[in-house]
Amino acid sequence: MKNGEIYYINFSGHKGSEINKIHLGIIFTIPKVNNMLFCIPLTSPKEKHFKNLQAFNNRNHNELKYQNLIYIDKTDSIALLDQMRTISTQRLIKSYNVILDIKNIDLIITKVNKYIKNIMKN
Repeated sequence: MKNGEIYYINFSGHKGSEINKIHLGIIFTIPKVNNMLFCIPLTSPKEKHFKNLQAFNNRNHNELKYQNLIYIDKTDSIALLDQMRTISTQRLIKSYNVILDIKNIDLIITKVNKYIKNIMKN
């Protein structure tokens, strides 16, 4: 397992609005913690994620509606920062055989840091 690797993950056992069933997710190892990973779930892009239909059709990542979303072009998916969490390695089903490049990992780190700062301010 590598940081930025994308896996099929079983998110069953959810409560309320949490992501459910099997979805792709970006995983990151947690230093000095065995059998647990940090995960950002992915979902299919929908028009509601973008500011308008044209932005959706063009998958314009600069026209996402909310700061908690990131468009991942390698999987044509939306990363859901509001659903990020730690998961057991037992939730992993299999690798999607995609590892994000350093540019995408840096974008995710920047957005996660900004998102968490905004949460902590409220």
